[in-house]
Amino acid sequence: MKRTLLFLFVVLSMSTVSAQTIFPVKFKAPAEHNTGTVHLSVLSRTDHQMTTNFLFEKGSRNSWHYHPNATQILMVLNGEGYYQEEGKEKQLIRKGDVIVTAPNVRHWNGATPDSDIECLTVSDLVAGEQHVVQLRKVTDEEFSLPPCSE
Repeated sequence: MKRTLLFLFVVLSMSTVSAQTIFPVKFKAPAEHNTGTVHLSVLSRTDHQMTTNFLFEKGSRNSWHYHPNATQILMVLNGEGYYQEEGKEKQLIRKGDVIVTAPNVRHWNGATPDSDIECLTVSDLVAGEQHVVQLRKVTDEEFSLPPCSE
């Protein structure tokens, strides 16, 4: 009986995540570069571009990072989250927002404490460069600072 309930719980948990997303989630992102639970799926990849779907569960975020010599476009599909570039204030982002991150700009993004956020990224891929350079984790203090009011 306990095994049946555990199995049912796992199946329902997985279907809840999938039901929340436009595109199916395939992988859990590594904790080494993320805080909290982040799911991702690479939807397409060519020699020059990659499109990825991310689901950040409430309070989760990626680490500070940058894309060497590559532009990244982040489109918010659902929910609310944060985006911050180094040296600038944290922004609240919502469904329909589009963020264009210039090459080599250090930044992070993730969900608010009260909302999941689903994002689609389109990233340039540059021959001979890493797709992403991971830096340090976003601290709880940085995460808890209020976003700028625009």
